[in-house]
Parts: sequence; C-alpha cells; structure tokens
Amino acid sequence: MPVWKESWIGPSSHPEGDVGVFAFRNRFELSAKPAKLPIKISADNRFKLYVNGEMVAFGPQRGVAQHWFYDELNLGPYLKAGENEIVALVWNFGWMAPMAQHTVRTGFLVSGKGLETPGNWEVARMDGWGFEMMHTEIGGFYIDVGPGEIIAPHLLPNPNSKFQNLKWNPPQAIGRAEDRPPQDGGVPWAMIPRTLPAMRYDVRRSRPKICRGSIGDDPSLNLEDGTILDGPVTLEPGAKLLLDYGELLCAYPRLVLSGPEGATVTLTYSEGMWNEDGTKGNRNDYASKKMRGYQDKLILGSAPSLYEPLWWRTYRYLMVELSPIPQSGSSLREGVGGGRSSATIHSVDAIETGYPYDVQSSFEADEPSVEKIWEVAVRTAERCAGETYFDCPYYEQLQYAGDTRIQALIGYYLGRDRRLQRNAVETLGWSMMENGLTQSRYPSRQTQVIPPFSLWWVMMLYDQMLYDTERSFGFQAPMMCSDIIEGYHRSLIDKTFWHFCDWVPDWKAGVPPGCGQTMNWCLVETARIAKMKKLSRAIFSVADEIAIQMGELDSEEDDDHLDHFREGLDEDFEFEDGLVRHIVDEEWTPSEHTEALYRQYQMILGMEPSPWPYAALERANAAKCTYYFSYYKHLAMQPDDYMAQLGPWKEMIENGLSTFAENPEPVRSDCHAWSAHPALGFFQFIAGVTSVAPAWKKARIAPKPGSLKRFDARIAHPDGELRVAYDDGKLTLDTPVPAQFVWKGKTELLKPGKHTF
Repeated sequence: MPVWKESWIGPSSHPEGDVGVFAFRNRFELSAKPAKLPIKISADNRFKLYVNGEMVAFGPQRGVAQHWFYDELNLGPYLKAGENEIVALVWNFGWMAPMAQHTVRTGFLVSGKGLETPGNWEVARMDGWGFEMMHTEIGGFYIDVGPGEIIAPHLLPNPNSKFQNLKWNPPQAIGRAEDRPPQDGGVPWAMIPRTLPAMRYDVRRSRPKICRGSIGDDPSLNLEDGTILDGPVTLEPGAKLLLDYGELLCAYPRLVLSGPEGATVTLTYSEGMWNEDGTKGNRNDYASKKMRGYQDKLILGSAPSLYEPLWWRTYRYLMVELSPIPQSGSSLREGVGGGRSSATIHSVDAIETGYPYDVQSSFEADEPSVEKIWEVAVRTAERCAGETYFDCPYYEQLQYAGDTRIQALIGYYLGRDRRLQRNAVETLGWSMMENGLTQSRYPSRQTQVIPPFSLWWVMMLYDQMLYDTERSFGFQAPMMCSDIIEGYHRSLIDKTFWHFCDWVPDWKAGVPPGCGQTMNWCLVETARIAKMKKLSRAIFSVADEIAIQMGELDSEEDDDHLDHFREGLDEDFEFEDGLVRHIVDEEWTPSEHTEALYRQYQMILGMEPSPWPYAALERANAAKCTYYFSYYKHLAMQPDDYMAQLGPWKEMIENGLSTFAENPEPVRSDCHAWSAHPALGFFQFIAGVTSVAPAWKKARIAPKPGSLKRFDARIAHPDGELRVAYDDGKLTLDTPVPAQFVWKGKTELLKPGKHTF
C-alpha cells in the first residue's frame, strides 16, 4: 500500500512543543488473549514501546527522511484478556540530537488492527525530563552524540503505574504515512521496513569495582580500593564515587537512588582517566587523575527512584557525585525536607547495547599476545557497531566511509551475517550529491565531504561483490561509480573539500601536501578498475552464474581490458630513490601511504606488488601510517611475519586499553573502529585467506605463519567453515569452495574439501 490508511500523529501543532519526551497511550479491552497482533510502528526521533508495563521494543532503525524505517512487531505475547495498555515513550532532542539522527518533527505512527493512529491514541508531555549539553573539560574535542539528560524520576510515572498522573490530550494529526517511493508526497517520511535486527538490551552480569584515592572521593565510604559494588552505598554532599567496569561499555546505565529530595546527582562518563597534560597513560590507573566526560543529572526524591537515560552512553569509568541540596526556588525542587543530607545508591546496573554481533569465526596461535589482540580487536568492532557502523561510540557515532570499509571487511570474516554491511553500503550511497561525490559520513544532518572516502565507498561495493551474494544499487552501481570518479577528479584539480587521508602529525588536518596527488591517483585508478572489472557484473547473466558456481576466476576478457592500465604504470609513475611519484605531483613528499596505495593498484591489476621499500622510506624520513592506514600498509607489504607488525597494538594492551584507540597518545578516542583491523589481518595475512570470485565462490589461500609455530584459523564462510591450521610445519586446509592455494613458492587449484601438506 503506497499510501497507508494510518496517519502520523504528534503532540502539538506548534513547533516549540516538539522538543521533549512524550507518552502516547492506547487503552483497550480484550475478551481473550490473542495468539498474535501484528503492528507496524515508527517515530521521530525515537520510541520505547511498553505493553502492560513491559518494554517490548525500541527504535526505529536510524535512517533519513527519504528512507525512514518502521518496525514490525507481534504484540500478542504481551497482551491479556481484559484491560490492556500500550504506551510509547517518544522523544525529540531537536537541534541537540546526535549528528547521525535525522529528524523532521516529533511524530508517532502505528498500523495494526484496532491500534491505528490516530484512532484512540492520547498524548502527554513528560515534564520531569529535560536536555542540556553537559560535560566537564572535553570541549577541545569534536563531539556530537546528543545531549545529557536531566531527569526527575520522582516526578515521572513508572510504566507500571500506567501513567495515571499525566495530563492526556488528543494528538495532533500530521498526515497519512506513505511507503517509499511516496505516491503524492503528503508527508516527509518515506517509509521502509527495518533491515537490521533489534539492538542488544542485555543486563551486564559483572559489576564495577570502587576506585579509592580518586580526586574528591568520599572519605566516609567504608570500602577498600577495588571492592566490587554489590549493595547499597551512602554518599554525603560533595562526595564522588568512582566506578571502574574494567572494559569499555556501550550501555544504558541504570541506577536506583533516593533522597535528599530535590538534590542533584551528576553522572560523568569517561573512556579513561586523564593526566593533567592531556594524556591518559595506563587506562588501569586512576589515582591522581582527572575525570573528563559528558554527563547526565538526576534530581532525587526521598523514595528510591529508577534512572535510565533514553539513549545509551559509552564508558569504562562512571563517576557518581552528590551535589548539596538546592536552595528554595529551584524549578525542580519538590518539597525538600526530612533533614536528610546523604543519598543512597541502592543499585547500579549497565544494560549493554549495540548490534547483535554473532562472532562465528576464531583465531588461535601459540604466541600469547594473539589471544588478547583478538579479544580487544573483536570488542572494538562490536562497540563500533549499532544501527550503523560508528567511527567511535563515545564522541561521534557516525558512519564514515573510510572507517566503514575496514569495519565491513572485518564483518565479512567474523560471521555469516551480512545485514550491517549491506546497510552501510546502501545508507552511504543515499548520500550521493549532484557533484557526483558521496558525503563522507551518513546518516548525518550536516553535509561533510571527504573525496577519498567516496572512492572507499566504491571499494565497499567491490568488497560486497566479492564477499556477499547481494548487490546494492544493481544496474545503477556502475553509473554511480563513474559519477564519483569524475567528481573526484574535479575536486582534486580544484582542491575543493577536505582531502583527508590519515592523522599524520605533520599533515594539517590529515591532508598530505598538495592533497597527495600520487596517492590519490593510485586510489582513483584502483576504484576505476574495481568498477570496470567487477561492478559491471553486478547483475549476472546465467553464464556468469554457472561460472561462479564452478569457481572460475575472472575471465581473460577482463584481463585484456586492464592491459592499458598496466602500461600506464610505466608511463604515469616514476621513482625517486626507490619511492613512487606520479608525474603530475609537483608537491610530492614521500609517505608510506603512497607506497601502500601504489601496491594496492598493482594488486587489483593482477600483478605481484613491488617489494616494500623499507630502506628507501627510512632514508627519506617518509610520513608513517597511523593505526588507520596501517591496514593498507600491511596489505601492500604482504609481510612474511605479520606478528612483527603488531607492536603498537601490543603496546595499547599493555597500557590497559580494552578497545583499540584512534591514534597514538595524546589521543581523543579510546575506541575507534579503524584500529580493529588485526582481527582481519590474522585471517588475510597469516592464514592468507581472501576471496577471488563473486560471492566468495572461490578463495585464495596463501598462509604465512612467520614466527608462529602453530595457528588455527576458523572462518565462518557463507558455504561452510573454511579452516587453515598450521602446526610445526604441517598445514591442514578445509575449504567449502575451490581455492587457489599458494605455499612455498608453488600455486595449485584445490577442490573443496580437506587437504594436508
């Protein structure tokens, strides 16, 4: 049905009434409990849905007005004979919303027998809930994850109270819902069904430890340093309680606190404690360090009240601070009395959330550091995945194409689920602009353009063809890629937009001198070949499908098309003391990045990459890759001993990080997706497994144990488990698809099955 019979509803016709938290309620009688009651539901910005006091869903999946998601639910299991009540908490943060959160206006929509909006729905404002941009000493960093929340739980109804004390009103009708593409454009939201599973909502079982010796902690606390918080704790005014969860979380903090009535408890969240000089040092250390982070505030009542924010927080350290009782006249002061000055923390829980990753692959080895690197890399990938991929969960929660290309590759190897990768390709593709470029990050309310990231999106399409059975954008994909490449050339000539490459300290804003003409020529030609060599097959013919099932490699016709590109390597590039430079690059400066992208160009042409120029780079004092671009450096090096390249990751673990950081110290983000690539490197460089045919119907296996005497790589391939095991010179392979096997200088084609060498 292009146009729904149901309508969007809102709390008010006045725009000033849109920002806030609202309850939408529907009460009804049932003669018997139904087996099922299917509904479709959506909201702007977000909703939490309660049926008879039980939270059953939250959403919708994050999208944009032209692609606005709705959830499909079955309410049958939560209903009963007799009186039933459905309540949706809907909130709109307005201009304070996270940068990734698009919005039109506050709205709510339900489709379902007897529950259609507007129908019998009522709406009420939740007056005890406010928003404010609150933080302590993190203003020097870019941060855009939404506001802190100011909550007076004793003024708010609990879902179990059936919201009786609210002022209910008829809702404001907005207009009929419409599927995408809209038929008449009657409302701005173009509806599409959810494509991702619901995010996790799991109570964390392990509890935090109390950190004594922190600045301003409460001397009256009769607890030793390192005590696990498991029971009520009393706080005096001005006291601070610092809690350490031992690892970085993405979670809804849930606390139960009480009195003195009207006093404020401030929660501050941090990835790690800070030194005075702006570094963090060992993340396990907290004594004599500062707490810096964003905040929430809770206005206490004398009776125990439950606190849980609408949006989740990122933190390892949580500080709970009790402020003095407010003076009379406070707008949130509700009958301060009883003479009580201390507050009681009855319980502290963390409800973990994020994309429900199903990690089905594993990598084990005799080197002790492997286990911890694997654990931290996988945790980093998990913490940087929600309803989109995130660059970092603490500061931005934005899906950048440069970061996301690496995240999606990691996901192809960790499990068989492809939904988040498909969502990433599609949502970034939605951002394509009239100049031919995609936005650097999407969804995002503000337009930002990093031209190289448009090329990384082209490479994401290429990866999708190699590792997935689905193809995003179909026949449009090659045309979109052509537009991107043309738009990229224009931006490179005009030096428009932000030509970010990597956070090299000597590069202003991460941009190499002259926009890095040589490395960009390598990247744009790699993207051009990816489009020509692979994406033209986005819609396969019957003959193509047969060839794929037989496990054949690319046809000779493809190779013929690439001859002029190979010839161009000699014509367009020259070498200065062993380092590559494009002939048009007048501001060339040596860098590992250029050498990496030149070899990526060679590899996509089907050539053996040139040996890595260790000595030449050292002589030239070339710019070095940071954590992010080290993946492409490793890809170009094809190192014989990959473990020797992982010193920076071992150092991060020694410094107490539970996720991998954005950059070396001094660093903003302690959890950054692009640094998780060792989880990918174990499979691609040590086990040597890659895809060399569409839908991973043929693999390349070129193991390089290096210093490892034993390793066991188990990859959740779409057609079964692909295993590469090495034990003191003996190699065992088990592949569900044909494989091009490279070992000790020899290459042979293996049939599916088990092989021993």
